[in-house]
Amino acid sequence: LSGAARAFGALAHAARLELFRILVREGAGGLPAGELAERAGLPASTLSFHLHELTAAGLLTSDRDGRRIRYAVRPEAMRQLLWFLGEDCCQGRTDLLTSPTGRIEARLRDDADASTVIAFVCTHNTARSQMAEALLRHHGGDRFDVLSAGMRPRPVHPLTLRVLQEIDVPTDGLVAKDLGEVLGKRRIDRAIVLCPQAQEDCPKLVPFARAVEFWPFPDPTEPAGSSQAQLRRFRAVRDAIETRLGSWLEQRHGKRRQQPRERAR
Repeated sequence: LSGAARAFGALAHAARLELFRILVREGAGGLPAGELAERAGLPASTLSFHLHELTAAGLLTSDRDGRRIRYAVRPEAMRQLLWFLGEDCCQGRTDLLTSPTGRIEARLRDDADASTVIAFVCTHNTARSQMAEALLRHHGGDRFDVLSAGMRPRPVHPLTLRVLQEIDVPTDGLVAKDLGEVLGKRRIDRAIVLCPQAQEDCPKLVPFARAVEFWPFPDPTEPAGSSQAQLRRFRAVRDAIETRLGSWLEQRHGKRRQQPRERAR
C-alpha cells in the first residue's frame, strides 16, 4: 500500500505526470535529461526535482550515458500499479475493470459511416507529414478526414508552406501536433508513417490505428547547401509525396491521377 501511495503521489503533480507520459512513449531507451527538459519545457533545476521524485517512487530508472543521465520508465512499476488497482483496490471486481485499450477499441468501432480518418506521422510534423496532410485534403475531397502529427513536434517549416502555396494547395490550419494528443483520443483508420525514425515507433500505433503503412521520404529540413538547394529539396519531396498519394488514391479508391503541371525548380 505504501509503495502504491508513493507512486500515485508522485504522479499527482501535472509536470511529473507529463514527464512520465513522455518517457512511456519513448519506450525502453528513455531520454537524456536535457532532451526531457526541452520536451517538457522545464528549467533544469525544476526538472531535476521532479525526476528525483519519480525515481524515488520507483517509477523511473536512471543510467549514465557518457556525460548525460538517461531516464526511462520501469515497466514493472507500471504493471504493479495496474495490478494494485485491479487486485487490491477493486478486489477483482470485474464490473469495475476494463481493458486498458477498451475505449480505443470502442472508438474504432464507432462512426462506421463517417469519413475515413487518415493520419500522417513523422518525427517532427514540420514538413513531410504536413505536406501529405494538405495534399490529401486537397486531392481527396470530403471522403477523408485528414490529420498529421509528430513524435516530437516542432513548428511547421516556412518552406513547407511556401512549396504548397506554389501549387495552390491551401495551407490553412496546418499546425504541428503531438502524436500523444491524438492517439487514443479519436478513431484512426490508417496511419501512414513518412520517416524512418518514426517507423521505429510503429508498434506504438497499434491498436490506435486499424492499419499502418510506411512511405519513406527524405527529410528536406536537413541543412545542406544553399537556401536555393534546400528549396529544391522541399519541392522534390512535395512532388514525390503528391505522386505517391496519386497512386494510392488510384489504386485504393479508383480516383484517376491528375497529370502533374510544369513546376518551378
